[in-house]
Amino acid sequence: MLTFTQLVACKNPNRRETLMKPWMTASAACAALAFAGLSIATADAQTKIRFATSVPEANTSEVLGMKAMKDYIDFKSGGTLQTELLFGTLGAGERELTEMVQQGAIQMALAADGAVTGFYPKLQVFAIPYLFKSSPVAWEFTRQPIAKEMQKEMLEKTGLRSVVWAENGFRNLTNSKQEVKGPGDMKGLKMRVMESPVYMRFMESLGAAATPISFAELVMSLQQGVVDGQENASVNIFENGMADVQKYFATTEHIYSMTIITINDAFYKGLKPGEQQIIMEAGRLYASVANAFKVSSDRGYVERIRKEKGLKVHITTAEEKEAFRKVSQGPVVAYVNEKLGKEFVDRVLAAVADSEKAVYGQ
Repeated sequence: MLTFTQLVACKNPNRRETLMKPWMTASAACAALAFAGLSIATADAQTKIRFATSVPEANTSEVLGMKAMKDYIDFKSGGTLQTELLFGTLGAGERELTEMVQQGAIQMALAADGAVTGFYPKLQVFAIPYLFKSSPVAWEFTRQPIAKEMQKEMLEKTGLRSVVWAENGFRNLTNSKQEVKGPGDMKGLKMRVMESPVYMRFMESLGAAATPISFAELVMSLQQGVVDGQENASVNIFENGMADVQKYFATTEHIYSMTIITINDAFYKGLKPGEQQIIMEAGRLYASVANAFKVSSDRGYVERIRKEKGLKVHITTAEEKEAFRKVSQGPVVAYVNEKLGKEFVDRVLAAVADSEKAVYGQ
């Protein structure tokens, strides 16, 4: 069977040496082979835009936003750009899809910030608990100069150009042992976290035992009692089976996650200026559609978790969130200061404060 490098090299011999990256993961190579039935973009065929996500096609903010982008790009370009949407792409994860954009196997991908952190570590700053008081504050932050600086630096270091940063949602807690109203209720619980040291420190700050488990193994781990609980966005908890094997749900909204749409920079630079403009406009359209739908649908998913899945739901108050913040934010800030530099983290915190002023007034 052809390797990923061989597949791309066969399609574009001039790129053989540049694509033979020894650090390319096996999973990304396997995912790329799954695209063998699709032609690989070359220098003389750059009007085809393959836009991929690991999210399956459903009535979700990601899918609605991507479809709005496709319609806008195809129509506004007068057909010179043709967008092909690839949903739930043959088992490829978000990191693998982002890597495929970097390598030029596909042109654009949608992924959560956590998946892109492996390419650009400064995105870890968004895992600071209670960094953003609300979604509008986070949206305002993406307009701040430091957000633009981060996007520019990511492009320079990775070749991944940001089309847009948008809403992925706040993360909430579930478990099978007891109702969680404050940080003291977390002590002793075995909690699944993403394979991220930032998330581990968050859980440990609450007195919980943090256990890294892949998303694919999460539901089975909860069902078998390997862990007592987990944290995720409400839509994921409902749609991906976690609510079927848990008893308690709390709207802690402890960490805000962003969706990042990236485009291969070499492909982007090969487009006409007007076509580049259309893609960036379409990114803003994605944010408008996805941000509104994600926020407006969250209450509905919480109610469905309560009524359809039977979980006992606790609506976390502002005072309870402040108690969680006081316990958990300090240890995580100390960690990201060490990894990313205190000066950078302080600038992010200052930009968040400016975003709050813009949303709530002086």
